[in-house]
Amino acid sequence: MKTENQVTTTENQVAVSNNSSNYISVILEETKQGFLEANSGLDLDFVRMGDWLKISKKGNFIEKDNEEVSYGDRIDVVVGHGEKRYTLWGKDNTPEKGQIITMEQTQEEAEQALAAWLEENPEAAERYTFTDIDLRYLAYVVPVSSIADSAKSGDLPDIYLMSFPKGDTIGWGKYAMSLFKGKHKGLGIPKGTGANRVVTRLVTEERENKDKESYLGIKFEPVGLFVPSEYGIEA
Repeated sequence: MKTENQVTTTENQVAVSNNSSNYISVILEETKQGFLEANSGLDLDFVRMGDWLKISKKGNFIEKDNEEVSYGDRIDVVVGHGEKRYTLWGKDNTPEKGQIITMEQTQEEAEQALAAWLEENPEAAERYTFTDIDLRYLAYVVPVSSIADSAKSGDLPDIYLMSFPKGDTIGWGKYAMSLFKGKHKGLGIPKGTGANRVVTRLVTEERENKDKESYLGIKFEPVGLFVPSEYGIEA
């Protein structure tokens, strides 16, 4: 996600990031804070302004606003930041499809946001209720394919937001715990490693719910530790 007000990483910060592998988390935090500071007083939500990555009906990872940009059915990323938000997306086959209706940090805020939205859109009351609000994991993902190019150009790498469905929110937590417990030492990932320090392969897979209906989910696979120098990022 590139903006006119980009935050420049100092040489010292790059050096610190190189020595640990949380370089991507540092870049994401600086970008987020830089955006908010540059727009101080405008009450802009960094999340709502971001570029989104979604899964197409064919099972490919694509840009929400430009579906011609496709990464196929698997993509190697670093998930540098994440947070849980009470979320409601517009349902399929409705005028609101693909629209963020609520994405708040608390259940109460989400219900208030939905109530306010329904006041403005009373015809949608038959489509949405408070029970439609889910607690989902909001991930900030950076495709590693964009990191080397950004190191050469001095621009930011591509930054996407992804809203994991409820099942994948649980799956992501289990994956992070497996990294922490050292279950992937064969890939050079030591015990105690955080998920933001690992290159993770996101793979779409078809699943079946309790009603025998098929849907697309995400499988999380570790590739290895994220090492900045391997992508041209030098202290």
